[in-house]
Amino acid sequence: MRYHARALLGARAWAPFRAAMAGWLAEFEPGVKRALLVGPSAGYSFPDAFLQRFDSLVVLEPDPIAGFLIAPLLDGRAGLAELLSADPGLCLIFGNLLGQTRFLLSEADFERFKSAFRERIVPRLAGRAWLSFHDRLSGPLAPRFLAPYRAAARLDDAALLREVYPSDPRGAQVELFDHHSDGFFPSTLPHAYFDWQIDRTRHHLIEAVRSNASSE
Repeated sequence: MRYHARALLGARAWAPFRAAMAGWLAEFEPGVKRALLVGPSAGYSFPDAFLQRFDSLVVLEPDPIAGFLIAPLLDGRAGLAELLSADPGLCLIFGNLLGQTRFLLSEADFERFKSAFRERIVPRLAGRAWLSFHDRLSGPLAPRFLAPYRAAARLDDAALLREVYPSDPRGAQVELFDHHSDGFFPSTLPHAYFDWQIDRTRHHLIEAVRSNASSE
């Protein structure tokens, strides 16, 4: 309910992020009409024009995702990997989900989940249209850049802080929360970054990556 309240009351603050994300999504050319959307975040980040590009759209929403995405990868049973294998032409979309999985698992299970994701999901992305946008960092410090900030590869932490965050002229230290979204996808692919002002005091730095032109 808090998330939906933020969306309602913070529509103006969310508008720049939604507009920038809409532009990035419009560049995506999946070449297929069927898609699996994992974590739509109630659709706030997806413009109608993007969703209307698909004739068939299967949606997995947050609570079922915790079991459908995470549990099968932890215990080795059938789940998302097998669903992808059954339909090689299915476009895969992760909507601001993977940066939240750290909150659902213990540290040890989270590392197991990421390892299983790389072993069972990433190989099934080859030759498939896919995209993900997810939380990278969050906190009270607002990034400063014209969204989307595009990078030829995933920015490491040092480059990220240097390129998109301003230095405080007073020398104050600001703590940012790391969502540990590294390691899900190849870091060599082009990445894009967005500032999402969640409320009056907190910003999320959103990281986005998608299949390259040769694999779409």
